[in-house]
Amino acid sequence: MPVAITVCLRAGRYEAAEMRPSQAEWPPHPARLFCALVASAADDNDWAVLRWLEAAGLPEVWACEAADQEAVEGYVVTNTIESKGGSQSWPGRTNGSRSRVSAIPQVPTFTVVWAHAVPDEETLMRLRRLARRVPYVGRATSTAMLSVAAEVDVPGPQWARYVPSRIGEHALAELRIPYPGYTDQLQHAYADGQRAWAVARSVPYTVAGRKAEPAAAEGPFSDLVVFRFAPRVVQPAGDALLTLTARLRQAVIQRIGSDVPVEVSGHGADDRAHLGYLALLNVGHDNADGHVLGVALAVPRTMEASSLDRLLERTIDDPIRRLTIRRDQTIAIDHDPYLTAPLRLTPEWWMAAPRGSRSWVTAAPLMLDRYPSRKHDARSLVFRSLATAGYPEPEEVEISPAGLTQGAVHRPRKGTIPEGRPVRPMVHARVTFAQPVVGPVLAGSMRYLGLGLFVPDRSSR
Repeated sequence: MPVAITVCLRAGRYEAAEMRPSQAEWPPHPARLFCALVASAADDNDWAVLRWLEAAGLPEVWACEAADQEAVEGYVVTNTIESKGGSQSWPGRTNGSRSRVSAIPQVPTFTVVWAHAVPDEETLMRLRRLARRVPYVGRATSTAMLSVAAEVDVPGPQWARYVPSRIGEHALAELRIPYPGYTDQLQHAYADGQRAWAVARSVPYTVAGRKAEPAAAEGPFSDLVVFRFAPRVVQPAGDALLTLTARLRQAVIQRIGSDVPVEVSGHGADDRAHLGYLALLNVGHDNADGHVLGVALAVPRTMEASSLDRLLERTIDDPIRRLTIRRDQTIAIDHDPYLTAPLRLTPEWWMAAPRGSRSWVTAAPLMLDRYPSRKHDARSLVFRSLATAGYPEPEEVEISPAGLTQGAVHRPRKGTIPEGRPVRPMVHARVTFAQPVVGPVLAGSMRYLGLGLFVPDRSSR
């Protein structure tokens, strides 16, 4: 006799984030529901039923796969208390701007099913009483109504059954789960002032009955460090991208000072990926204008730990605050690790992480690595450029002299290509890989300065 807890989202939204705050959590994690039950526990009977549930095996999650993501920005009181400052209402605290993401599922309910549980009537009664007291699942603004049943119907056509994946199966997501002893661990974490994720455990999940999909291929970069422009900064035009990325590179090298790692400077690192200096463009939607929203550092996957530590210490721990474009012009920038809006300034948007994307399209033109010839036309050179850059060879390549997505930069501004660099033909491209690829995707000549930057082609989904 299974146990099923159904969550009805009163406002039609599920407000919870993944470990990276800019990514909405969906499908819901079973541990998130369990923590909501723990937060509503009031007596020994409640704690007893929670300990029974945590030992009932790995649950399934029945939820729709289609869920949009929405970000809302607002000012909230900080949790950190300082020795001075704040206000009479909140001494030692200040207001801070925060963006919070939520999932908007196509079906505003989901069910967590313990298929192998064997509850008696008293256990069910206690669990139902506890569930009725839960006001929300996720953030306090994610109001919900819970119900408990000892029988479950077959999932509807809009729902998917997320089940723990077996060894060798393709996993769609890592979901946090309750486990024997989880209730006690949560109590200890709360007493020590820790958050629930400090004692979390996760298990890979897949959709029941789905054929295995090819695993996502990892590109040469492991992450993006994003800097947004400060408020009231006029967004530069996209054709100025090479000026911005060159100034970003200059600022990073100056910050590090002596003994600059070869991955940062690019000098002497011909056999390995360099640090990528990117301009993140407003592309890929109906109102995209191609302006630069911010800049970013693409971190090579093979970068040595000591070099990465130095890079982050000089650019993040003591953050870069401005880019000097000319003597009389600087642009203020800011790094916010919790940035969730606009989506086109988040690493997930440009990396298609964690699942990857099969289809990618250029946001900035790709400069060919060599001149086309009768033997090697421009299309075949794009194939070669992607392989040279460290990505799988694509199945399909479409090229065009003009942009293939709204807002794509046609060409960099005249006079912005660094002196001494060979200038070769540039094209825009849409490529399709045989398997999903995790970005960022950069290809072609001068890719480490932001030419040949691709964005996941979401129009193909």
